Amino acid sequence: MGIDILKFIAIIMITNSHMGLLYGKYAALATGGAIGNALFLFCSGFTLFLKPFGGPLGFPNWYKKRINRIYPSVLAVAIVLCGFFGEQHDIIDIIVNGGRWFVTLIMVYYVALYFIGVYCRDKLNWVMGAAVLAIGLWYFLGDVKYPFANDGLSSKWFLYFIFMLFGSKVGLMDTSRQEKYQWRNLILAIVSIAAYYAIITLTLRIRSIYYFHILAFVPLLTMSYFLYLWAKGSFARSIYDNRVGHFLIRFIGGLCLEIYLIQNCLYTDKFNSLFPLNLLIMFVIIVVAAYLLRCLARLISQTFKDAPYDWKKMVEIY
Repeated sequence: MGIDILKFIAIIMITNSHMGLLYGKYAALATGGAIGNALFLFCSGFTLFLKPFGGPLGFPNWYKKRINRIYPSVLAVAIVLCGFFGEQHDIIDIIVNGGRWFVTLIMVYYVALYFIGVYCRDKLNWVMGAAVLAIGLWYFLGDVKYPFANDGLSSKWFLYFIFMLFGSKVGLMDTSRQEKYQWRNLILAIVSIAAYYAIITLTLRIRSIYYFHILAFVPLLTMSYFLYLWAKGSFARSIYDNRVGHFLIRFIGGLCLEIYLIQNCLYTDKFNSLFPLNLLIMFVIIVVAAYLLRCLARLISQTFKDAPYDWKKMVEIY
């Protein structure tokens, strides 16, 4: 339940960060991408460590499952872009860049996380310490000044892996005793978000202290943790158990990948006269397009298997 809610929040934040065109003169409100990315990677690490890994020889089949989950959607969006938006991509470009920087990043992270899970499952504190050290060296020696303010892969390689590692660590922890502090956890999550924005704002405005910019990853870690604890509490459960709430959280959260892949080609300012209703209209359009994209992805996936087409599974909501 908690992870489903975090994935729902993650894709809302990621989508909002790309809506600058829709906000018009309020474009500064199109933010939250780093928060969404951190939550999504936290969820990925959390779920992957729920089961033990099968040893080094089990990696090919394990990685194949990740490919089968992600790349049918990447191929599907390439077909849509080429067929309806006039874009042209060769197969190498689709494989390497089809999912944009985030998909490339997570596919590399999967490799590292698998072998950490095999050899260092009980030493994650040491691994996280080494990752923090690597982030510091990469940041200062590589002269990457504003990784949270820049889009693209080059400024994210080391930085975001810490969130996947942290999710893995939390997945192995017993957090049940902290569920009763749900409102405290929510307040701490909000305070963490405020601290993140404070660090980003100050280091962007006062360029002489840019080196503190990297510290923004700390409140993002605490935000992920406390928001996860809140999402396991009784209030969040009451939303999740509600029929409408359950549908929206499972449906939209389950379309994380497809929403991420398809959204950028759909944004338009044609509804801006209806602001702020245009934000909701655009989001509904994106969700519907993402669902159709996932159906196409399932068609592609089933086409390359020997089993007959399972039409019911192809159109499943979640």
